[in-house]
Amino acid sequence: MRFNNRTQVNTARGGIHNETDLIQALEEKIIWGAGLDVTNPEPMDKDNPLLSMESVAVLPHIGSATEETRAAMAQIIVKNVLAGLKGEKLPFEV
Repeated sequence: MRFNNRTQVNTARGGIHNETDLIQALEEKIIWGAGLDVTNPEPMDKDNPLLSMESVAVLPHIGSATEETRAAMAQIIVKNVLAGLKGEKLPFEV
């Protein structure tokens, strides 16, 4: 594996990161730290080395737990319910 000196921030879903490479990069001090909100698999195995690294923060999939995000999510739900009750196409299909 080769690394360069560029700063990178991965904001992808849990299944996108390569955990073996992430652990190696942390152990070799190629990157300073990592913050994970979504893991793969989820939940992580209790013996996962990332859980014992001081430079790693693992959150319980709560990245969207802000007042602003939850309020926006509620607005999406309301718009979908109202459209559904009117027999209209849902504006936010899943």
